[in-house]
Amino acid sequence: MKVISFPPIAKFVFKSLKKNVFRPFQISFDKIAEQQDKRLRSKLERMERTKIGKKLGVCRGIEIQNLPVVSYDFYEPFFSSPSQGDLMYPLEDYVKVRTSGTSGKEKWFIFPQSVVKKAFRETAIPALLSVFHDGEKIRLEYKDNYYVNVAPRPFIGGTMLSEGSSENPFFNFVPNVNLSYDEKIEYFIRKYEKINGAVLLASAIISKIKPAIGKSIRLKGLVTPDTIIGEMFFDEITEFANTTPRAGYGSTETFICSIPSVEYPLGFFFDWRRGTFEFMPIENGETENDRILQMNEVHVGEIYQLVYTDFETELTRYDTKDSFKCVAKSDDIIGVELPIFKFQSRMEKTISISNFTRISEEELIRVFKTSKISYVDFTARAEIDKGMEYLAIYIELSRESSTDEIKEVIHKELYVTDRDYKELVDFFDYIPIKIYMVPKGVFTKYLGGKLATIAKVDRINMTGEEFKRLNDIIEKSHK
Repeated sequence: MKVISFPPIAKFVFKSLKKNVFRPFQISFDKIAEQQDKRLRSKLERMERTKIGKKLGVCRGIEIQNLPVVSYDFYEPFFSSPSQGDLMYPLEDYVKVRTSGTSGKEKWFIFPQSVVKKAFRETAIPALLSVFHDGEKIRLEYKDNYYVNVAPRPFIGGTMLSEGSSENPFFNFVPNVNLSYDEKIEYFIRKYEKINGAVLLASAIISKIKPAIGKSIRLKGLVTPDTIIGEMFFDEITEFANTTPRAGYGSTETFICSIPSVEYPLGFFFDWRRGTFEFMPIENGETENDRILQMNEVHVGEIYQLVYTDFETELTRYDTKDSFKCVAKSDDIIGVELPIFKFQSRMEKTISISNFTRISEEELIRVFKTSKISYVDFTARAEIDKGMEYLAIYIELSRESSTDEIKEVIHKELYVTDRDYKELVDFFDYIPIKIYMVPKGVFTKYLGGKLATIAKVDRINMTGEEFKRLNDIIEKSHK
């Protein structure tokens, strides 16, 4: 890396990197399966001597399909207070990272420092180059400025930027990762002319950045991590940024493990070098736990819950609780014959109303889209009024509309499309929806103080503490 850091050498290496960046993915499924099997065997051999491996049931010659699918609860005791012999590497090799947890509680993970760096080098850099691909070539140039708004250590985004900085002599990450969310947004507004690409929430673009700048800008690449909002405002964001918004998937558990698709905006394919990706089919909102498919067995149009096994960390058959829709079998622009997915939703995030119906984030967003409700962001929760349960939606609109109008169109759409909702309404003879209009700019202020790798709104069942903070901001905005 010291040699590559010299500008003439770095420019030469970067040019070669752009030319060959997709080559590792331009191979057949048979080759991928062969390589993955070797890496998996090596990992399981290391694991069988650890306490985690023994608790999982790892033994010589075992097939991964015979190991249990586990969740964070399985690993939490080892990650909270690890002892020598629990893990595959010496304890001093590990770094500790935090996630706010979309389920509402703080979680801590530990990973070998070398693995974080490797993931950055092997997957994060190709992912960034893919974002800059305009369908003909990669437009990212040596020493371009790439804007990233993620939280600093101990969150995974800041950890990866810190650990990966020595692996990247090619372009600049801005601004300083230790700035607050609001300070980073203000940095973009002031410095957008010097920014070549960005990782930015679609909600932040629509609610704050676009109105503040007041005109179209020119980016070479753009990632919108809040995929569903990005899709809803796709045309508006494309026109504003003069580039196609893209998306990938990553998490505290998996690091960066995907590459944005060039052919399918907001779609991505998984990097087979990070680990194995297994898929549990989802039918009618229910996960089929007894039927787990390999990557080459998924079907276009179907939705799956991801089970992830990392080749170099302890995570083995980890249920991510995240769902994805397969949108294509390949990306023909970059010559990759791997399935393309779009992020769908968190499976564990639903609202039960009177035990009749369960409403998910995905369903609400579909209803908003079908009903042409244009919004900045929202959060929803169950509330009780005079003994009756309601779906309470706190929503910030991007176009003015009345509370009654929004309530009516949401009710009508759910009544037609959600059988359980219809039965609830017919049985109790009431409209189980409450709408609260959130003043303009509230969600942007809320995100400014949220602790997470990428600050997002918990749209379903926000924790009491977080909801109180949101409500305080709403009350101040009314004064």
